[in-house]
Amino acid sequence: MPGASKMTKPQFVAAMAEKAGLDKRQVTAVFDALSALIKDQLGPNGPGELVVLNLLKLKVKETPATQDREGVNPFTKEKQIIKGKPASRKVKATPMKGLKDLVA
Repeated sequence: MPGASKMTKPQFVAAMAEKAGLDKRQVTAVFDALSALIKDQLGPNGPGELVVLNLLKLKVKETPATQDREGVNPFTKEKQIIKGKPASRKVKATPMKGLKDLVA
């Protein structure tokens, strides 16, 4: 979309308030509640998956830690130690049919 600029956070809140017939504080409260729900569902004690109104599926992927390993520098051909990475939790967002239909 040439010429279109992306919405800022205040513009987004104002547009949501207008479309839903709520005031800006209520819209902010709804998104705060959504953030808390996402934290509960995707946090360490939650099930690790959340479907948001047939729009998105949020899923946590746990990546195990990797060990240090030996590698070869491709430029100098010297052996070197490649540092391992700690275990991590990553969030994957998958668009669902409802969202795909909205933008198609």
